[in-house]
Amino acid sequence: MQVITAGFSKHTRPFYSPKRMLRQYYLLRLQTEGFCQTRINGTVYDVAPGDLLLCKPQDSYELMIKLEEDHAHPSADYYLSLEQGEDWLQQWWEEYESIVKLNVGIDEMLISIWKLLVQEKRRVKDSDAEVLNYMARSLLLHMKRLIAGGDSANVYERSISNRIKTFIEKNATEPITLRDAAASVGLSVSRASQLFKETFDQSIMDYAIEVRLSLAKERMLIGGSTLQEIAYFCGFANYTHFNRLFHSRYRMSPSDYRKQLRPLD
Repeated sequence: MQVITAGFSKHTRPFYSPKRMLRQYYLLRLQTEGFCQTRINGTVYDVAPGDLLLCKPQDSYELMIKLEEDHAHPSADYYLSLEQGEDWLQQWWEEYESIVKLNVGIDEMLISIWKLLVQEKRRVKDSDAEVLNYMARSLLLHMKRLIAGGDSANVYERSISNRIKTFIEKNATEPITLRDAAASVGLSVSRASQLFKETFDQSIMDYAIEVRLSLAKERMLIGGSTLQEIAYFCGFANYTHFNRLFHSRYRMSPSDYRKQLRPLD
């Protein structure tokens, strides 16, 4: 797919983008700060942080940012426009054909992918269309995962839970605690645990164990390390603890699992 525009906008003063037809482009816009309004095909939408706008070719689009008060919070957003024509993009869009606005929350991974996409697009001399293509695909696939995660009524809970999930994934090999996970989102241990359980039907620490065990299986596949070293590298207190959790999850010991593999080394 061809990325036409990709960027980030922050408005500290009132702004108005007059009505225009999108012609052959798909437009995605994610509000990250403040509030604004859009008029799409004649219908006005109030847009808040976490709101994602999906506009199809031939849609009419206007953006209205009022900021009438001096202390009004700036309005900020990420945007992406893609040229129609590729089957993959059309199939992705058909799943959300009737949707104009929905709230996916402020997801750290989504923002990270979008930032990388913007940076690649701004490379004047050596921007790579293929890199942009795959980055755009990654963005849309992750967006699809967020949309499938639940309805917008639970967007706060999902946003907090996804932030905890990302914290676990980044720090799983460290000796993290429930208190650490809760502190990463500024909540009490009980509240953070409750939200995570409601969103993913799994406890925070059970997910941390799942991530660690998955990393351990990867290291066993690569080879080159003892099981004791793998246990240490993947955040387990000792091999006995690792062995017990591995057997409980997979109904075999790490050594038996390793015997089934063909190490690369």
